[in-house]
Amino acid sequence: MSEEQYQALKSLSILYVEDDVETSRQFAHMLGKIVDTLYVANNGEEGVRLFREKAPDLVVSDVLMPGMDGLEMAQLIRAESPDTPIILTTAFNETKYLLRAIEIGIENYVLKPVDYSLLRRAIVRSAALLISRRELKSKNAQLERYHTAAEQERHLVAHLMDRMMQADGLRDEGLRYWLQPSDLVSGDLIAAARARGGKLFVMVADSTGHGLPAALNLVPLNRIFYRMVTKGFSIGTIVEEMNMTIREQSPTDRFVAATLASVDATTRILEYWSGGNPAALFVTPQGDVLHSFSSANLPLGILDKTFIAHPLVFRWEQPGYLLIFSDGLLDAEDEQGNHFNVEKVLEAISGTPPENWIDAIQSALADHLGARHAHDDVSLAVIRCD
Repeated sequence: MSEEQYQALKSLSILYVEDDVETSRQFAHMLGKIVDTLYVANNGEEGVRLFREKAPDLVVSDVLMPGMDGLEMAQLIRAESPDTPIILTTAFNETKYLLRAIEIGIENYVLKPVDYSLLRRAIVRSAALLISRRELKSKNAQLERYHTAAEQERHLVAHLMDRMMQADGLRDEGLRYWLQPSDLVSGDLIAAARARGGKLFVMVADSTGHGLPAALNLVPLNRIFYRMVTKGFSIGTIVEEMNMTIREQSPTDRFVAATLASVDATTRILEYWSGGNPAALFVTPQGDVLHSFSSANLPLGILDKTFIAHPLVFRWEQPGYLLIFSDGLLDAEDEQGNHFNVEKVLEAISGTPPENWIDAIQSALADHLGARHAHDDVSLAVIRCD
């Protein structure tokens, strides 16, 4: 036995039950050398009472005692404390006694006349099992606390993200959107606000990863977007500020794919910048593609302060809708591994009134996935340009 095991055993308490006075005195003296705390009872009734009062770690008891015998006492203790190790000393090796002991759940038994070394060995084995159970229980409790704390954090961030998504700009009459998290906390973000001149700004951001770590990366972007749009900054300046923030504040392997667009209905001019997200589409109310916007830029957070954003400028000649989506929509796989691609998006909205496009795409995606679940967050923004 190692010193650590010896100290662990020493710290335990034992209830010793024996009706023979001389045997009890002799073995109580020996057991007192193994553990610091020893309780001694002379019969089964006293053993049960002491067990309930003192809650010892282990029980060592004779089987044959007047009144309540050791097996009856063990059965009562086992009913109240299933994990307490019980060792019986007995002069009987008949099958009926052994079977009854097994039914009760006795860890060990030692035949009389008791060999002290065998009894000590049985106690060490039972103590090792007890200590292992307690360590496992402690680790499980610790894991449960970690899990509870993590869930609380996830719910807190989910609440924060939900509040971020309830900004007044998202209720704009020129915007319809859909965000479906793959986890409790979404790693995607949709933000919208109008500048003082009435120009509508929209952002669809997709942070690296999923859940809480991805969501935390989006919090500063949300703040930058609304603050800078309100102050009248251009898309290029907003993108550059976001890039530096992610670059400076996030781990090196954490980036944010983002698409920003501004729509000026007065001049019919659309400004657009995208890095890492799929190309956005400008479509007619009937669902025909008039223009596809490239996404040739890197995600936010990769380039350093020398980065300069160059938004694209597009002037529409006829009313239409700008569709912006994260790759979670297009990469959603069916049971055969086929992606829900751009063609399926266009098929879903073809011949459908624009006010029903979100519902149509949701339905088409659900049919595509079947019994599967999307493995990534899904984001979609439909912006009216008229």
